[in-house]
Amino acid sequence: MKAGRRSRTLLTLGAAAVGLLAAHPALLNTARADIGDADPALRSFARPASAPVARQGPADPQAWERRTRGPDRLGPTPLRDGDLALLQALRGGLWAEALQRVKAGAAVNARDERGSHPLALAAAAGQDELVRDMVRRGAVLDRIGEDGFTPLGAAAWRGHRTTAQLLLRAGADPAAWGHNGHPPMHLAALAGHAELVEDFLRLGSPIELLNRARETALDVAANANQDRAMDLLIQGGADMTKAGRR
Repeated sequence: MKAGRRSRTLLTLGAAAVGLLAAHPALLNTARADIGDADPALRSFARPASAPVARQGPADPQAWERRTRGPDRLGPTPLRDGDLALLQALRGGLWAEALQRVKAGAAVNARDERGSHPLALAAAAGQDELVRDMVRRGAVLDRIGEDGFTPLGAAAWRGHRTTAQLLLRAGADPAAWGHNGHPPMHLAALAGHAELVEDFLRLGSPIELLNRARETALDVAANANQDRAMDLLIQGGADMTKAGRR
């Protein structure tokens, strides 16, 4: 990060911290209260609603090297008529037909020449029932779709809160980058979906996780002037002293 950008980030973070503590003096005794799930039905998935907030540092060099390898280059899979019909229904927003196709046995891991696959399309549209059914039928959770996002990343970027919760509890990787180099929590912070940022923290996403540019979610939120997301990340324990210097 260049010096000018680093200075702006530090000034923004400093102002945010002062304002946050002035408005909420109780934060000096930091204790996080869990928030309720937006959809109680999602509690049937594996991860508990009160999972502790992770306090991990940046990835070690080997993990970083794994993160910087190229995008998912899996090619298309052979498509049966039912698989093609499922993808067409999802692209057309025909959700009831798509669900019927899934229940009839269409391949939930089908992938066409554009890189589209059913879980990515359903997650990007926030279709929880479809996502839930595909997950139960063995859909690959972290495969990048046509839009360059993982299913969790697509849900985070578009603000589909219950979809993101569902995928996290099903085991989706909160550290998996899309083609733009951002993990899902960074995408939520960048887009200003503050409630989703809080959900990521509550469900165990590492608060100091880095993107491809070696920025945390706090860096990304500060550079995008997403004040509410910044407040939540600071409240959650993000380290302001490292802003722009990771």
